[in-house]
Amino acid sequence: MLIILRILFGAAFLYALKNAQAQEASAPGVVDVMSAAYLAMCVGLAILNGIVWAPFFGAKLSEPIAGVYTKGSYAERRNLMMRLIHWLDLHGHRRLTLAACFLEGIHHPDWPTAFLIGLKNARQGSRLERVFALEVFKFDNAQNCLEAFRILQEHGINPGRHRSPHVNLVLFCTERQARPEPAILPVPAGAPPPPLKRNPRIRLFEPTH
Repeated sequence: MLIILRILFGAAFLYALKNAQAQEASAPGVVDVMSAAYLAMCVGLAILNGIVWAPFFGAKLSEPIAGVYTKGSYAERRNLMMRLIHWLDLHGHRRLTLAACFLEGIHHPDWPTAFLIGLKNARQGSRLERVFALEVFKFDNAQNCLEAFRILQEHGINPGRHRSPHVNLVLFCTERQARPEPAILPVPAGAPPPPLKRNPRIRLFEPTH
Protein backbone atom coordinates (compact mmCIF):
# COMPACT_ATOMS: atom_id res chain seq x y z
CA MET A 1 0.00 0.00 0.00
CA LEU A 2 2.82 2.38 0.84
CA ILE A 3 4.44 1.77 -2.54
CA ILE A 4 1.17 2.64 -4.32
CA LEU A 5 0.88 5.89 -2.34
CA ARG A 6 4.45 6.80 -3.23
CA ILE A 7 3.73 6.33 -6.93
CA LEU A 8 0.41 8.22 -6.80
CA PHE A 9 1.70 11.15 -4.75
CA GLY A 10 4.89 11.38 -6.81
CA ALA A 11 2.98 11.40 -10.11
CA ALA A 12 0.49 13.96 -8.79
CA PHE A 13 3.30 16.23 -7.60
CA LEU A 14 5.02 16.10 -10.99
CA TYR A 15 1.69 16.79 -12.72
CA ALA A 16 0.95 19.81 -10.53
CA LEU A 17 4.49 21.12 -10.93
CA LYS A 18 4.32 20.77 -14.71
CA ASN A 19 1.00 22.65 -14.86
CA ALA A 20 2.34 25.37 -12.59
CA GLN A 21 5.32 25.87 -14.89
CA ALA A 22 3.03 25.96 -17.93
CA GLN A 23 0.80 28.51 -16.23
CA GLU A 24 3.80 30.69 -15.43
CA ALA A 25 5.11 30.41 -18.98
CA SER A 26 1.76 31.42 -20.50
CA ALA A 27 1.42 34.52 -18.32
CA PRO A 28 4.79 35.43 -16.83
CA GLY A 29 4.65 37.72 -13.82
CA VAL A 30 0.86 37.46 -13.48
CA VAL A 31 -0.50 35.98 -10.28
CA ASP A 32 -4.02 34.57 -10.68
CA VAL A 33 -6.22 31.99 -8.99
CA MET A 34 -4.85 29.05 -11.01
CA SER A 35 -1.25 29.90 -10.14
CA ALA A 36 -2.16 30.06 -6.45
CA ALA A 37 -4.08 26.78 -6.73
CA TYR A 38 -1.18 24.98 -8.38
CA LEU A 39 1.18 26.37 -5.75
CA ALA A 40 -1.05 25.09 -2.95
CA MET A 41 -1.28 21.68 -4.67
CA CYS A 42 2.51 21.47 -5.00
CA VAL A 43 3.01 22.33 -1.32
CA GLY A 44 0.40 19.82 -0.15
CA LEU A 45 1.69 17.04 -2.40
CA ALA A 46 5.27 17.77 -1.33
CA ILE A 47 4.22 17.25 2.31
CA LEU A 48 2.41 14.01 1.44
CA ASN A 49 5.45 12.76 -0.52
CA GLY A 50 7.66 13.57 2.44
CA ILE A 51 5.39 11.51 4.72
CA VAL A 52 5.35 8.41 2.52
CA TRP A 53 9.05 8.59 1.50
CA ALA A 54 10.48 9.43 4.94
CA PRO A 55 10.51 5.78 6.20
CA PHE A 56 12.38 4.64 3.09
CA PHE A 57 15.15 7.23 3.26
CA GLY A 58 15.30 7.03 7.05
CA ALA A 59 15.88 3.27 6.88
CA LYS A 60 18.61 3.73 4.26
CA LEU A 61 20.41 6.33 6.37
CA SER A 62 20.16 4.46 9.67
CA GLU A 63 20.86 0.95 8.36
CA PRO A 64 24.65 0.98 8.96
CA ILE A 65 24.05 1.81 12.65
CA ALA A 66 20.65 0.34 13.43
CA GLY A 67 21.21 -2.83 11.40
CA VAL A 68 23.18 -4.32 14.28
CA TYR A 69 20.08 -4.19 16.47
CA THR A 70 17.30 -4.76 13.93
CA LYS A 71 18.69 -7.44 11.58
CA GLY A 72 20.89 -9.63 13.73
CA SER A 73 18.16 -11.95 15.01
CA TYR A 74 15.68 -14.26 13.35
CA ALA A 75 12.44 -15.74 14.65
CA GLU A 76 12.31 -19.38 13.60
CA ARG A 77 9.18 -20.60 11.86
CA ARG A 78 8.22 -24.10 12.89
CA ASN A 79 6.60 -26.51 10.44
CA LEU A 80 6.46 -30.29 10.23
CA MET A 81 9.80 -30.55 8.42
CA MET A 82 11.57 -28.28 10.91
CA ARG A 83 10.23 -30.36 13.80
CA LEU A 84 11.56 -33.47 12.06
CA ILE A 85 14.96 -31.81 11.52
CA HIS A 86 15.24 -30.87 15.20
CA TRP A 87 14.23 -34.39 16.24
CA LEU A 88 16.77 -36.01 13.93
CA ASP A 89 19.50 -33.63 15.06
CA LEU A 90 18.68 -34.22 18.72
CA HIS A 91 18.89 -38.00 18.31
CA GLY A 92 22.14 -37.92 16.34
CA HIS A 93 20.89 -39.09 12.92
CA ARG A 94 23.42 -37.07 10.98
CA ARG A 95 22.78 -38.35 7.45
CA LEU A 96 19.02 -38.06 7.76
CA THR A 97 19.44 -34.60 9.25
CA LEU A 98 21.54 -33.48 6.31
CA ALA A 99 19.01 -34.83 3.81
CA ALA A 100 16.11 -33.15 5.61
CA CYS A 101 18.01 -29.85 5.86
CA PHE A 102 18.82 -29.97 2.15
CA LEU A 103 15.17 -30.54 1.22
CA GLU A 104 13.95 -27.85 3.61
CA GLY A 105 16.51 -25.41 2.22
CA ILE A 106 15.18 -25.99 -1.29
CA HIS A 107 11.60 -25.54 -0.10
CA HIS A 108 12.26 -22.47 2.06
CA PRO A 109 15.51 -20.82 0.92
CA ASP A 110 14.77 -17.67 2.97
CA TRP A 111 14.74 -19.54 6.33
CA PRO A 112 18.25 -19.90 7.78
CA THR A 113 17.61 -22.56 10.46
CA ALA A 114 17.83 -25.57 8.16
CA PHE A 115 21.10 -24.29 6.67
CA LEU A 116 22.56 -23.70 10.15
CA ILE A 117 21.69 -27.20 11.35
CA GLY A 118 22.97 -28.68 8.09
CA LEU A 119 26.24 -26.79 8.43
CA LYS A 120 26.66 -28.10 11.97
CA ASN A 121 26.12 -31.72 10.86
CA ALA A 122 28.07 -31.59 7.58
CA ARG A 123 31.39 -33.40 7.45
CA GLN A 124 34.37 -31.08 7.53
CA GLY A 125 35.72 -30.40 4.05
CA SER A 126 32.71 -31.92 2.28
CA ARG A 127 30.75 -30.38 -0.56
CA LEU A 128 27.63 -30.15 1.60
CA GLU A 129 29.56 -28.10 4.14
CA ARG A 130 30.51 -25.66 1.40
CA VAL A 131 26.92 -25.45 0.11
CA PHE A 132 25.46 -24.84 3.56
CA ALA A 133 28.15 -22.27 4.38
CA LEU A 134 27.36 -20.32 1.20
CA GLU A 135 23.69 -20.23 2.16
CA VAL A 136 24.35 -19.24 5.77
CA PHE A 137 26.55 -16.36 4.60
CA LYS A 138 23.56 -14.83 2.78
CA PHE A 139 21.78 -14.00 6.04
CA ASP A 140 22.47 -11.15 8.47
CA ASN A 141 23.50 -12.84 11.72
CA ALA A 142 27.07 -11.68 12.28
CA GLN A 143 28.19 -14.70 14.33
CA ASN A 144 26.83 -17.23 11.83
CA CYS A 145 28.27 -15.28 8.89
CA LEU A 146 31.66 -15.21 10.58
CA GLU A 147 31.63 -19.00 11.01
CA ALA A 148 30.48 -19.49 7.41
CA PHE A 149 33.18 -17.12 6.18
CA ARG A 150 35.85 -19.11 8.04
CA ILE A 151 34.61 -22.40 6.54
CA LEU A 152 34.49 -20.97 3.03
CA GLN A 153 38.06 -19.74 3.38
CA GLU A 154 39.10 -23.28 4.34
CA HIS A 155 37.48 -24.43 1.07
CA GLY A 156 39.44 -21.79 -0.86
CA ILE A 157 36.37 -19.65 -1.56
CA ASN A 158 36.21 -15.91 -1.04
CA PRO A 159 32.50 -14.97 -0.69
CA GLY A 160 33.28 -11.27 -1.10
CA ARG A 161 31.52 -8.42 0.64
CA HIS A 162 28.34 -9.08 2.57
CA ARG A 163 25.16 -7.14 1.85
CA SER A 164 24.95 -6.00 5.47
CA PRO A 165 27.34 -3.22 6.59
CA HIS A 166 27.57 -4.43 10.18
CA VAL A 167 28.54 -7.95 9.06
CA ASN A 168 31.26 -6.45 6.86
CA LEU A 169 32.50 -4.51 9.88
CA VAL A 170 32.74 -7.71 11.96
CA LEU A 171 34.58 -9.52 9.16
CA PHE A 172 36.97 -6.60 8.74
CA CYS A 173 37.77 -6.55 12.47
CA THR A 174 38.52 -10.28 12.53
CA GLU A 175 40.73 -10.14 9.44
CA ARG A 176 42.74 -7.18 10.67
CA GLN A 177 46.05 -8.39 12.03
CA ALA A 178 47.39 -7.08 15.27
CA ARG A 179 50.34 -4.76 15.07
CA PRO A 180 53.65 -6.31 16.14
CA GLU A 181 55.07 -5.25 19.45
CA PRO A 182 57.45 -2.33 19.01
CA ALA A 183 61.13 -3.09 19.52
CA ILE A 184 62.66 -1.95 22.78
CA LEU A 185 65.23 0.72 22.15
CA PRO A 186 68.46 0.18 24.07
CA VAL A 187 69.24 3.05 26.41
CA PRO A 188 73.00 3.67 26.79
CA ALA A 189 74.34 3.89 30.31
CA GLY A 190 74.92 7.42 31.48
CA ALA A 191 78.16 8.80 32.86
CA PRO A 192 78.59 8.48 36.63
CA PRO A 193 77.58 11.58 38.56
CA PRO A 194 80.42 13.90 39.56
CA PRO A 195 81.56 13.82 43.20
CA LEU A 196 79.90 16.29 45.48
CA LYS A 197 81.94 19.32 46.44
CA ARG A 198 81.89 20.66 49.94
CA ASN A 199 80.53 24.16 50.38
CA PRO A 200 83.17 26.14 52.32
CA ARG A 201 80.51 28.45 53.72
CA ILE A 202 78.98 25.63 55.68
CA ARG A 203 80.79 25.12 58.99
CA LEU A 204 80.16 22.23 61.30
CA PHE A 205 80.61 22.63 65.03
CA GLU A 206 81.00 20.07 67.69
CA PRO A 207 77.89 19.84 69.83
CA THR A 208 78.26 21.22 73.33
CA HIS A 209 76.83 19.46 76.37
